[in-house]
Amino acid sequence: MLSAAVFVGAMPIGPTCARKAGLLELARKKSGVLRLARPCTGPRHPDPQTMDLFAEVERV
Repeated sequence: MLSAAVFVGAMPIGPTCARKAGLLELARKKSGVLRLARPCTGPRHPDPQTMDLFAEVERV
């Protein structure tokens, strides 16, 4: 997951799971503890201390 789509309290929910569970529509209505995540505007910077899990797979 590159970025969260919805937060339930402090817990992030990814875009695929949020869509399948119908949380995006509920978060747009601002019901309960659901809220939409702010879109990430900056570029991603990989952590140099973290190894790549799929280093042997060629990126397309």
